[in-house]
Amino acid sequence: MKKEKYKFLFIALLMLMCYSISALAQSNPHELFIPPPTGPGQFLDQTILADTNSNGTRKDPDRVYVLQRGGEYLVGTFVRNTNWVLRIKAQDGPGKNPIIYLFPNATTGKPPGYFIHVSGDVYLKNLAISGIVEADPAIDPTNYIGGMQGALISTNSPGKNIYIDSCLLTNTNGNHVRTDQAPITVKITNSLFTNMGYLGTSNLGAGKAVDLRAGSCDSLIMINNTFINWQDRIIRHHASTAPIRYMNFDHNTLVNGMSYHGLLSLGKTGKEIKITNNLFIDPFALGSDTDAVRQAEFTDHEEKDAYGNPKMVWIYSSPNDTTVFKITNNYYCISTEGQKFLTDNHLSEGAILTDHIKKKLGADSSKAFKKVSLTLPNVPKLMTTFMTWYRDPNGGNKTKSTTNWSAKYDYDRRTIKYYRDTMNCAYSTSHEAYTGSQGGFPVGDLNWFPTKKVAWESYVSAVEKLDDGIIPVNYVLDQNYPNPFNPSTTITYSLPAKSTINLKIYNALGQEVVSLVNNEIQEAGKYKVVWNGKDATGKTMATGVYFYSLKAEGVNLIKKMLLIK
Repeated sequence: MKKEKYKFLFIALLMLMCYSISALAQSNPHELFIPPPTGPGQFLDQTILADTNSNGTRKDPDRVYVLQRGGEYLVGTFVRNTNWVLRIKAQDGPGKNPIIYLFPNATTGKPPGYFIHVSGDVYLKNLAISGIVEADPAIDPTNYIGGMQGALISTNSPGKNIYIDSCLLTNTNGNHVRTDQAPITVKITNSLFTNMGYLGTSNLGAGKAVDLRAGSCDSLIMINNTFINWQDRIIRHHASTAPIRYMNFDHNTLVNGMSYHGLLSLGKTGKEIKITNNLFIDPFALGSDTDAVRQAEFTDHEEKDAYGNPKMVWIYSSPNDTTVFKITNNYYCISTEGQKFLTDNHLSEGAILTDHIKKKLGADSSKAFKKVSLTLPNVPKLMTTFMTWYRDPNGGNKTKSTTNWSAKYDYDRRTIKYYRDTMNCAYSTSHEAYTGSQGGFPVGDLNWFPTKKVAWESYVSAVEKLDDGIIPVNYVLDQNYPNPFNPSTTITYSLPAKSTINLKIYNALGQEVVSLVNNEIQEAGKYKVVWNGKDATGKTMATGVYFYSLKAEGVNLIKKMLLIK
């Protein structure tokens, strides 16, 4: 018995040693863990900037700064990463994202103007960043929002890349991300952008998610994000001198926006602009009006309203003959409160697209946006008090100025911990929007539907256009290969002309298993789709006969395949 006991202990010890060696081997030697401060005067920016050799070079050019899950950090001055890559992330594993607060200067009483002055590539992951140190607004409303500054991330050099994934950015008076210098790529995924704008220290032409100023951007990618509470625009590229060469604005949820000078102000555009599978709720809440101050920046599209003034439009660009627009599977809702504000003030919800963009889309423009009624379970209230003050002759009197304004007119500005821990934008699974996007997935930010997000990630890597330069003569659905298959199979099909496509998988009872392509507009050509043998929830299907169907412009083609485990 004793011998068996020692044998068990030996095996357990050996397993522990193996685990420790394995864990050590898997750790990143470039990672530097930074614990939360334990006393006053300990700032994250100082630790990052001090990580240098005596000659000023970085101690490790591949450094990754790792913050403690659930920890809280302070930034006293901006970080400028001149010609070196800045990487900051939370610890791997479960737990709440660490919070970074911009801390007021002892002399000015104001926080720094931004967190990062981009002079090299930037990678941020699993962080929560606030432009102010938040106090309880019921106890100290002045400190809660007073002194708020302009940005969180701002560029200092051209030709850099900004990658933001699974982060929360909140509380600036100007813009959360601003690129005064032309970036290569700005990629924002799986993130929350909240509380954009503060009239106490700026004006109503401020309060944006991404401000590209007037310069170029090679790729602007914004996928699976949620935007809540903005004064001005989600994207500003006003009066641009160079284009956004490629933009993919896909599966985003947008809620509660005044949209003072527009919603997506794209300016000059390049090869392709995609606006797909998004959910908009009260996104242009201030409505369309004859308002010269607002209309002053609705000029890029060159279109006029009935009075000869710049037309107010949600999404607009400078007209050109080369940009390909793909705008489809978007849903929008004007809430009861939002409609009441529009009705009481004799306003319209405004045009969504310019005539130029609609002309580029052709007949597909009627499918670009669908209006629905939809309620989210836990989001801030619409900023009707703020908007009413703006229009009041004894209030804002339809100007950008802060005259007669006080924090009591501010929008429903929730705390960073509310956004991180409590807010919920997961609408009813019985709503049509739940299957309204390409592939039959929910419209909007899929992070609110985690199971669907997993299935979508497999789906988006599956559809590919085969650019062989040959235009097919007929609609063709090829036999899948391999067949029988396990676990995945490839389906190819051909389109002789631009078509609205549905490609779906059915079981032997005729029940839909998954929609691989759902009401997607595709150009003429040949396409390849990989089905991973799973349904729309990510569940692996059982052995059996399945059917796949291609529907396009009155054509319905069906073939059979066999899954064998």
